[in-house]
Amino acid sequence: MDNQPLVAVCGLFCGACTLYRARHDIDRKDAPEIIKRTADRWKVAPEQLTCEGCLSDGPLTPYCAACAMKKCAAAKGITRCADCAGFPCETITKFSNDGVPHHASVLKAVRRQKKIGIDEWYEEEFERVRCQLCGVSLDWYATVFLRCGTVNTRVVGPNKAVHEPHYRA
Repeated sequence: MDNQPLVAVCGLFCGACTLYRARHDIDRKDAPEIIKRTADRWKVAPEQLTCEGCLSDGPLTPYCAACAMKKCAAAKGITRCADCAGFPCETITKFSNDGVPHHASVLKAVRRQKKIGIDEWYEEEFERVRCQLCGVSLDWYATVFLRCGTVNTRVVGPNKAVHEPHYRA
């Protein structure tokens, strides 16, 4: 599948990454602000915040390039945590509990990937973040679909508890 690079090693959906959306959405008026704010926070040049997905052959953000789970999977000769017999391990469990709202979903996501497969999981995630009216995809924290103005009821950010279900059982 062409979109598998957007299914991160850890179980995140790169297609909902704020930086990925900022770089790929033509309607994203706040993209320069998001990129600058993130570059300042990470103390990197804005040009370094280009990413084509965790498992792509293209550029990765410095944060994703240094990912412990990505290094672990490579060392084990596997693609994702969903392929690992040792899942869940201490590394991904710590990641899921690091206080970053969208990281909290990775254990559930990997379990779902193991159950239904990567391709079907990708399709679920793509549909979960896509507006049914205008077709625009959102990032984890966006509260409004930029093209049509519809309120996103599935936001993961600080306005909603992360433990709300957003994966089908």
